[in-house]
Order: sequence, then structure tokens, then C-alpha cells
Amino acid sequence: MDSDRTVSIFAPLRIRRLRMMLGFQLCASVGVWILVLAVQWTFTETGESATTVSMVQFAASLPFFLLALPIGAMAEFVSHRLLLVGTAVVLTASTILLAVLQQLGLAKTPILMLAVFVAGAGLASVAIVWQALLPNIVSREMMAVVPAIDGAVFNGARAVGPVIGGAVLAGWGSTSAFALTAALFAVCVFVAARTVPASTGRVESHNSIGQAVAGSVRFIRHSRWTRRLLLRLTMFGIPASCLWGLLPLVAHDRLQVSTFGFGILSGAIGIGAVLGAILLMPLRARMSWNHFVALGSGAYALVLVGLVVIPWVSAMFAVLVVVGAAWVGVQSTWMIAAHAVVPRWIKARVIAFVMLMFQGSQAIGALLWGVLADSLGLVPAVLLAALLMFVSVFETRRRGIMPSEAIAPELTGAPDPLAPNAEYSGLRVIVETTYHVLPGRTEEFLDNVHELKLSRRRLGALRWSVSRSANEPDIYVEHCTFRDWSEYLAQETERLTVPENRVRTKLAEYLVLAPQTRVLVEPKLF
Repeated sequence: MDSDRTVSIFAPLRIRRLRMMLGFQLCASVGVWILVLAVQWTFTETGESATTVSMVQFAASLPFFLLALPIGAMAEFVSHRLLLVGTAVVLTASTILLAVLQQLGLAKTPILMLAVFVAGAGLASVAIVWQALLPNIVSREMMAVVPAIDGAVFNGARAVGPVIGGAVLAGWGSTSAFALTAALFAVCVFVAARTVPASTGRVESHNSIGQAVAGSVRFIRHSRWTRRLLLRLTMFGIPASCLWGLLPLVAHDRLQVSTFGFGILSGAIGIGAVLGAILLMPLRARMSWNHFVALGSGAYALVLVGLVVIPWVSAMFAVLVVVGAAWVGVQSTWMIAAHAVVPRWIKARVIAFVMLMFQGSQAIGALLWGVLADSLGLVPAVLLAALLMFVSVFETRRRGIMPSEAIAPELTGAPDPLAPNAEYSGLRVIVETTYHVLPGRTEEFLDNVHELKLSRRRLGALRWSVSRSANEPDIYVEHCTFRDWSEYLAQETERLTVPENRVRTKLAEYLVLAPQTRVLVEPKLF
């Protein structure tokens, strides 16, 4: 499960609902990037410091870090239509207010930063709910290529948004740019209300948002595959953020372009993203995920070097097209990997965490590179980012995303455990399992029982322990604690995938007889 070889990239576009929702995402993303460009360039032209300019990217990315997990949890049981329409309404209202304040001369630096933060929060909501909605619109086979289409649209907005924003900003000023953004968000309200299925996201949940977030953190903590994925994207995201944070200064100070010229340069990244999604698909089909990500990261590192050595605008446009292709190629590969192997019951929350880590690295990185540009200079800061990206390339080749055999979405179809008496509803459950180990196989059993611990914790166990009998050294007793019977039931049915069950099957090889299980219920003590 390491490449996308079967489905044409154009096949999902035959689905009308997908086309409409891609239009929704395009309008939302274009609106956000027009707003971000207008604020960035306003600060650049007024002579603000590199730290202030880079903080615009920080303000746009920070909401992903703060809100990704709660939104990912909500997307599992709250109507997707309600979430997307509500987000678009908030974006429309806030941008109309910003345009009014700008016209009155009241939109000072804190107001502009707050507006970018709200836009970033809206984009976070759109991106995360959209990822949760996708499996309800297209088949699982199509999910091998849909993230690439999604990445092309999301990043293609970086082509359309900056060019339109630069033209409007140069010709009519920032108030008109903000008004245009509000109009795009208003279109999103209409499209979401008409297109998003009413039923998606509306499922019964026994978890609160806090419990759902805690469950996702527990899964990631005990999933080596997921932790490795998050490490790789962070090592890419921090140096990659240098481009987004410092490009306005490169354009203004080194290339001395106009407002519209900056829009064109920014748009080159989006053009590269669209072309990359289409042209790189055959290449990705022939390469492993790790090799493809390493190739894209290497291209990105070379472009970072080019930012500070290329003096011509036309040549800079060309290398920014390359970096756009590398950006969408690397980013969409992570999404394809997550959609391919993460179990459905936790997928929305894991993808939210992927976005949290990536956008968090973008936010922290943008601020970091702004501070370094002020203290070391623009050129040393960019070259340092390029060096870190080359380190990321080396590490991806050496220790990239782990093989996906250990994690997969296919369920075992195991029968439900016996239902408890009604009087036990809501009480904490402790599952006691006794293992009779074959003589001489204790060491192998203990090695594999550690894998069982990780599996139990991934699937919802709050606590886990194993004890050895003092009188019979070949007998071990495992205790797993679950919040209630529904969590135990979920572990044994809707969360028990083939790889998770394989852990139990492997453990059984070292036993004299089948494990003996007893379910205990903590009584209410008054």
C-alpha cells in the first residue's frame, strides 16, 4: 500500500458533488490568500520588521494548531453541512466588518492580525471537515488520487488568490480586496448549503469532544507508524515555512517588485501546485512514498537556495513554480498515506492531527525565520532553512514513513462480546485475561505482549498492566481498563482491524491453551 497505481486522477472529477465541493474549497482558499497577501504586502510596504511580516503567516497557521483536534473530533458526529455553512457565514461576516473598518481607517495592525487569525481558523475548519467528508463522496479506490486533486485545488488557490489580490490591491486598494474576499466567502455559504449531504457527520457518539481528543492522542502515542509520519512532516514543515514567511521580503528587498509583481510571484507557487498534482502523479505511482517525499524535499531545498542567489524576476518565477509542485507533491503524499492506512474510526482525528502538526510547524517556523532574518540577515536565514531541508531529505531516505503492513483499515468482522446487564451501563470496565504460556517460550511471549499493550492502548484502553503468577510462573494475567462497556465493545468490533487482530494471533502461538477472559465492572461506591 505504498503508491497509487490504479485510478486516473481525472476519474473522481466525474462526480458532480465532488466538483461542486472543490469549487467551495477553491473559493474559500482564494479568499483567505487574497486577505493574507493584502495584509503581508501592506506591512512590507510600510516598512514593518521581518518578524512582523512573518507573523502574518504565523497568524494564518496558528488556528490549525489550536483548533485542529476539536474540529476533527466534531467532524465525526456533527453535521458536515452545519459545520461548513457555519464556517462560511463567520468568514463572510468577519471580512465584511474588516472592509468597513479599513474604509474608516480603523484597521490597525492588531485588527489586521486578528482578521488573518479568523481567516486561518475558517480555513482550518474547511480543510479538516472537508477531509472527513471526502470518503462519503468518493469510493475508497478513488481516495488514492483525490488527496492530490484536493492539494492541487488548495494550493492552486495560491496561484489565483495572490494574482487577483495583487491586481485588486494595486488598482483599488485593500478595502476592495477585503470586499472581494467577503463576496467569495458568501458564495461558499450558498454552495455548502446546496451541496453537502445533510446526513454526513451525523452519527451517534458516546464521547464528548474532550474524550474524543484524548482518544486520538492515545492512538497516536501508541502508533509508531503515525508518530513517524508526524515527525517526517514536521521536519519538512519547519524549513518549508521560510518561503511563506520571508517571500514578501525577498520580493521587496532583493527583487524590488511592485504590488502586482509580488502577486505574480506568489501565484507562481500555486501554478506549480496545480501542474505538480497532474504531472507528478505517474512519477509517484512508480516510486515509494519515502523516495517521492525525499525527491520533493530536495527540490524544495534547492529552491530555497535560489531565493537568495537568483537576481532575475523571470528566473525566480520559474523556481517558484518548481517549489509549488514540490509542495503539493510532498503534502498530498502524506494525505494519501493517511487515507490509505489509518482505520476509519480514528481517521478524521488523525488527519486533523496531521494538519495540526504541519500547520503548527508552519506557524512556529514562519515566526522563527522572521526573528532570524532580523537578527542574522535575510540571506543567512534562508540558507539555514535550506540546510535544514537537506537534513530532512537525508532523514527521509534513511528513516522515512514505516511500511504500512502494521496498520490498515480492514476490519476483522469479529462478533460482538456478550452485552452486559442494563444496570452496568456507564460503569468502568476491567477486562482480565489469563495466559498459560508454553514452557520455555516466556521471553517470546513477553516480547509480543508489549505489542499487545500498544494495540490495547491504541484502541481505547485507559490503563493496561500484566502480572505474573507468584505460584505458577508460566501464568500471566492481563488487566485492561475501559471507560465503559461501549469503549470495550468498540475495541472488539468497529476498531479491531486485521493488523490489530494479528497481534493477538501471534501471541497465541506461545500459549498452551486459548486465553481466558473475564469482564469485571467497577461498582458505584457511595
